[in-house]
Amino acid sequence: MTVKNKITLKSAQRLACLSLLFILGAYLVPHNWCAREAGAVFKDEEGIQERMARQAVKMLSLELGRANFKTGSELFNGEWLFGTYMMSGMGFGQMAVLHPDKADEYLPHMENCIRKILEPQVREFDTHSWGNDPIESLDTDFDHAAFLGYYNLLLSLHRLLKKDSEFSALNDRITAALARRLEKSSVLLLQTYPNEMYPVDNCAVFGSIGLYDMATGGDHSALLARCMEKLKKDYTDPRSGLLYQCIDGFTGKMLDAPRGSGTCLGLYFLSFSEPSISRSLYDSAKRELKGGVLGFGGMKEYPASAEGGFGDIDSGPVIFGYGVSPTGFMIAGTRIHDDYALFRKLYATAYLCGAPCDSGGSRLFVTGGHIGNAIMFAVMTAPSEWKFNDFCMRRKK
Repeated sequence: MTVKNKITLKSAQRLACLSLLFILGAYLVPHNWCAREAGAVFKDEEGIQERMARQAVKMLSLELGRANFKTGSELFNGEWLFGTYMMSGMGFGQMAVLHPDKADEYLPHMENCIRKILEPQVREFDTHSWGNDPIESLDTDFDHAAFLGYYNLLLSLHRLLKKDSEFSALNDRITAALARRLEKSSVLLLQTYPNEMYPVDNCAVFGSIGLYDMATGGDHSALLARCMEKLKKDYTDPRSGLLYQCIDGFTGKMLDAPRGSGTCLGLYFLSFSEPSISRSLYDSAKRELKGGVLGFGGMKEYPASAEGGFGDIDSGPVIFGYGVSPTGFMIAGTRIHDDYALFRKLYATAYLCGAPCDSGGSRLFVTGGHIGNAIMFAVMTAPSEWKFNDFCMRRKK
C-alpha cells in the first residue's frame, strides 16, 4: 500500500469518526438540553410553574383587546382573547390544586380572569355570532356551547377551590342552562355557533357539569352517563379512537375527520369529571398520533386512517403531519395520565419552539404570544389524576 493510499484511508477513517460523533451529538445533545427541566416540571418542583404564573399576572395587568391578536379574523381574535383569560384562569386554579398552601396567592388572580371574561368586549365575539349575549340569554335555548362550557369549567373549578365563591350563583345558572339544553338536544351535543357543533367544545360542557357536581354535591350523573355513551358510540371514530372534529347538528353525523387538536384538548376537559373517558382518548391519541424526530416529540393532527390536511385555526400549522395544537394540548394529557416518557419529549419540543425567556422571576414563551403563554401555563400545571382525586378527597373532609 502506498503512502498516498495510507493517508487516504486515515482521512476516510477520521471523517467517518467525525461524522459518527456529529450524528450522535445531533441526536443526543439538542433534545436533552431542551428537556433538562422536564423532570422538575413534571414533579411540580423548582418553581418553573411559578415563573409561568408570574408571567400570567403580568398579562392580567395589560388592557388586552382583540387588536392584540392577529389571526386575520375578528371572530378568531375574539376567541383568542377569551381563551387567553380562560386558560390563564385554569392555570391559576390548577396551581392552587398543586399547592394548596398557596391557594390564597393564586385564587385572586383566578378571580381576576373570571371577571375579565365577563367584560362585554370579551363576550362580544360570541354575542355577535349568536345575535344574543351568552350570559344574558341563559333563560333561553341558544346553546353558546364553547363560551359557556369553557367559562363554566373555570367557574366550577373555582367553586371546588372556594366553596363560598362569589361566582356561585352564576355557576348555578350556567350549569342549569347547559344541562337543560343538553336534555333537549336530540344528539346530546350543543352548538358552539349556529349550525356549528364540535365534540371538543362539548367536552368542556360535560367536564364543567361533572366538576360542578363534585364541587356542590349536585347530581347530573344520569345525564352525563348518557352523554358519555353517546360520545363513545357516535362521536368517536371506531378505527382510531379519536374524536370527530365536527358534527352535523341536525343528523349527528360526522362532518370532519377525527383529529388530534380536538381529541387532545377534549381529554383535558374530560379529565376533571370523566377520567376513564379521558384515559381512553389519551391512549388512542398516543397510539395513533405520537411521533417525533431526534428525540423531540410531536403529535400528528390526523391519524393514518384519515385523509390529512394543512391545518386550520384549531390545529395551528401542520408541518409534515405534526400539529402545533395537539402537541401542546397533549402535554396536559401526559401530566394527567402520568406519562413522563412522552411528557419529556413534548416538553423538549415546546422548549425548542417556544423559546422560553426568564426575566424578573417570570417565564415568557417568546414565540407564543398571549394565547400561547396562557395555554402553556394551563397544560404545564394540569394535575395528575391521582393528585386531583387526592385534593378532592381532602376538600370533603
